[in-house]
Amino acid sequence: MGKSDSWSISDSRHRSRNLRRRRILVILIAVIAGALLVSWIAQSQLHDDPGAAPDASPTPEPICRADGEFVAGFMSPQTDDQQTGELLQRMNTDAITFGGRVEPVDTDQYPADVAEQIGDRQAYEYTVEMSWEGIDLDDSETLVQVDDTEYGLIAAGDNSVVVTESVNGGDPFHSLTRVSDERDNNAFIGLPVPQMRTTDETWLPDNNYADVLDGFAEKFVAAYETRGADGYYLAMETPLTDTTHWDPVADYYDRQTPLINTVSPGATVVISPYLEGRAGRETISPETTALGYEKLLGLANGTHMLVSPQDGLGVDTTALEADGSSDHRYTTEDYFAALHEVDPERLYVTIEAMTPGDGTPDTREETSRERAEAQLDATDPYVQGGIGFQWAGPNAMMHIPHIGDGACAAGPGELE
Repeated sequence: MGKSDSWSISDSRHRSRNLRRRRILVILIAVIAGALLVSWIAQSQLHDDPGAAPDASPTPEPICRADGEFVAGFMSPQTDDQQTGELLQRMNTDAITFGGRVEPVDTDQYPADVAEQIGDRQAYEYTVEMSWEGIDLDDSETLVQVDDTEYGLIAAGDNSVVVTESVNGGDPFHSLTRVSDERDNNAFIGLPVPQMRTTDETWLPDNNYADVLDGFAEKFVAAYETRGADGYYLAMETPLTDTTHWDPVADYYDRQTPLINTVSPGATVVISPYLEGRAGRETISPETTALGYEKLLGLANGTHMLVSPQDGLGVDTTALEADGSSDHRYTTEDYFAALHEVDPERLYVTIEAMTPGDGTPDTREETSRERAEAQLDATDPYVQGGIGFQWAGPNAMMHIPHIGDGACAAGPGELE
């Protein structure tokens, strides 16, 4: 074969390869053009269809504009673990529950099987749903099942019994300890409290059946200690003062802390007294609050006591310096500066997330993001952290923009 024949064959092969490349290129262009056309048609239909769902925009990240942080929040756990978990997820802090009441009750309000077991003993009811599942009970305790409700008959005091109820095993405090353990939150369980006096000084507790309350509280603490409680809250309220008028409340504290310490030595106990700086009221001076703080710390009885005064949100019992209020004799800053001098390590602030009012000295304005942040900043130089306080609902801080979604939250495990 000559050179010319060789070049002819080579040239033919070269032209053939080029032709195949052009065909492949044309096919690729056609495929790309088709894909672009389909995409354009789909987008046109989406924009032309008023019923088409818009693209979901990401939820804005909660932003805190304060220096202070919430280390815990009061909340009402649910009997359903998922619902309790959703509350903790949104709070992003440790949790504190209120305490149920132990109150005298007529036996005839219970089913016949329960009333028969109560017998001639004085009955009291505990007002929060509670189950005794997994708890070792004494021979003096009885569980009575009536349909879907378990009644716990817990012997306490002299010839008395405290009755608990649980529907289908429901127990909101147990739900909180379970979910908190899974999420590494700390759970502080509110201890039972007595009813208030029904006559005369109705703002003070009825301590006439203290033996019943204390007997039940001891078994209550043992139950929730077994279930993983990280500490306890003493819900009985008092102003932060050393006056003897409020000794019935101090007596309640002084009885509960040793029984807590017996079951759980050195356990954390939280108390949240209130302040009163309004003119024309029984105003409490910063110096008196400091004495009251010392008095409370002296009731720890071996527990690790934390005191978290309620701030009044600056529109009720106290006001901020920036408010320039003529209705208040002392400011929030005045109080917390005096308390800080006594013991800064065990001092917190309860930021009150209140139900709306009309903003007079006798009511509370609607809680706003700006106000909560201002309260955090005003107290931050003096305290170890803030505790969010609710009035209603599972957690009333949730309606506050950003704050309700966990802004200014320190995260779990910070209140100890």
